[in-house]
Amino acid sequence: MKRRYNFTVTAEYQGFTIEEYLHQHLHQFPKSTVKKFIYDGLVKINGSVVKIHRQIREKNEISILLPKENKEYKQQNLKIEVLYEDEGFLVVNKPPLIAVIPERWSHDTLFRDCIRDHLKNDKIIPRIVHRIDKEASGALIVAKNKEFERYFSGLFAKREVRKKYLAIVAGTPADSGTVNLPLKQVSNKSTRMMVEEEQGKKAITHFKVVEFFRDFALLEVEIESGRTHQIRVHMASQGTPLAIDSLYGYRNTLKLSDLKSSYYHKEERLEKPIVSRLTLHASELEFLHPGKQEKITVTAPLFKDFEVFLKKLRKYRS
Repeated sequence: MKRRYNFTVTAEYQGFTIEEYLHQHLHQFPKSTVKKFIYDGLVKINGSVVKIHRQIREKNEISILLPKENKEYKQQNLKIEVLYEDEGFLVVNKPPLIAVIPERWSHDTLFRDCIRDHLKNDKIIPRIVHRIDKEASGALIVAKNKEFERYFSGLFAKREVRKKYLAIVAGTPADSGTVNLPLKQVSNKSTRMMVEEEQGKKAITHFKVVEFFRDFALLEVEIESGRTHQIRVHMASQGTPLAIDSLYGYRNTLKLSDLKSSYYHKEERLEKPIVSRLTLHASELEFLHPGKQEKITVTAPLFKDFEVFLKKLRKYRS
């Protein structure tokens, strides 16, 4: 039996090399192993074997077929930064582009595998008590047993976990504000959410501007409820969607040429994005510690792509 991986290139990865693309989508393999896939002719684009520096384009179909039992193509687990750990739970800084829960068409358990690798105890089953979008990043609580899973699930149900986010949005929002708009799933067949006054579930989002960048802004956001895509939908409803959000905004990626009008790049080379994922980071969690019975606050550092984007905004849009 063989292992098969299939990807369809979306617009935000236009201009990446095949090697760069696979580094971002096959986190479970070392970079050296990904290179070996390509050199060994296991990677195809639209049915044809490719070279390592081949640039990809939107809608390219990428396929990889690996022998199941082959030590040369062995997987690895990423080291996810642990922000806080106690007897029954831990808080980690989830990287972008890693799904917390496997998508329905995928059997990818990379996130759980990384937690298991950190715990080094096969008897402990990591239990996810809340979620962050795959393309977002930030602080996430993982319970180590059923008792702590019930405890934290109860805190979230009673809205006793304070959640703070950093978001870069497009447009010029008010200095601060509150969005109180009920949300509802568009349909059973779609993950997309929409504002629905009559049938939607209550959702409240508070925001304030940390920095303005002319036609962008960095926001600090807190949510009282925890609806799917809440921040994304609420900010879009105000005319200031996330700077990158292919579902509720109007950009899949941001390049230097989008920020610097005088930027020039050679036409024969496709321009690489500065950032190509949701500009949303779960920066802080505050909750009552189950054992100490005192509130603790856990802060998650920004990832490099988010920091680089902010630096470019400060340089070219200040």
